Amino acid sequence: MSETKIKSRFVDNGDSTVTDTRKKLMWAKDDTWVKLGKLVSWWQGQEYIQELNDQKFAGYSDWRFPNRGEAHELYNPELSNTDMEGCETHIDPVFTSGCGYTTWTTETRGAKAAMGYDFRADYEFWMARENIGFPSGIRPVRTIISETQMPPEERYVHHKKGTVSDLQTGLMWKLDDSYLDKDKWVSWAEAKVYISILNKEEFGDYTNWRMPTRKEAQTIHDFSNPITDTYGDTLYLVLPFPPGAGQTSWTKTLHKTDKNIAVRFNYFSGDYKFHQKGLRSHGVRAVRTLLPEEIES
Repeated sequence: MSETKIKSRFVDNGDSTVTDTRKKLMWAKDDTWVKLGKLVSWWQGQEYIQELNDQKFAGYSDWRFPNRGEAHELYNPELSNTDMEGCETHIDPVFTSGCGYTTWTTETRGAKAAMGYDFRADYEFWMARENIGFPSGIRPVRTIISETQMPPEERYVHHKKGTVSDLQTGLMWKLDDSYLDKDKWVSWAEAKVYISILNKEEFGDYTNWRMPTRKEAQTIHDFSNPITDTYGDTLYLVLPFPPGAGQTSWTKTLHKTDKNIAVRFNYFSGDYKFHQKGLRSHGVRAVRTLLPEEIES
């Protein structure tokens, strides 16, 4: 692939943002090093992102940290830029030169550690979230929303029986997850029992509640709407959902060859991973498919 074709993936929007046409992402052209002139902790990065959203930087209020894969996607050994120390970084020169060579990501480990990514050498590292030592910065990013998506006021119908309908996806969700209901985490098998009890009790007058697929779980993740989870940390869920839920949800998506592991979706980072089904450290969100007459009405 020629360098010309590689560069055509990124478009300078002329408003201090860059669009990645391949991944449908919009990046801030400058990182925190250029804007603040200093290294930042993970928590200071969160405050910086909140300021961008409060100011509606470039007209948007859904800026966020990149996840692990998005940070990696910016790295390309065939491209060259220059960081704040005059060294070579491998990101497209459409981005401002003189930036830092690392970014924090949404990837976290326990309550204290978070992953950073190094654009000099395609290197991932873990640090304490309060660490301001080893070069730490943030490259803000947002997901470009399709113009075909329904506006929230038309898309979501909030019902009085603790449910919400998503008319775009044809799904109905229970507003509270299992953590809000049970005040504890559940294993995958316990999540299935929780769903079966909802059906037995005809929650919301329905008996076809189930676990979501990984793709269904992802449809209610919304970086433009931060709320707090059970520990007071940030989650990103579409507007109708209440605060206080668990950060993660089991899904019905199983591994193709190992049926002992299933996907859990993270409503902070937007990431998903396979976990052992016996692990008791996630919640579950109950969902059902709307009937055609429910969508039409």
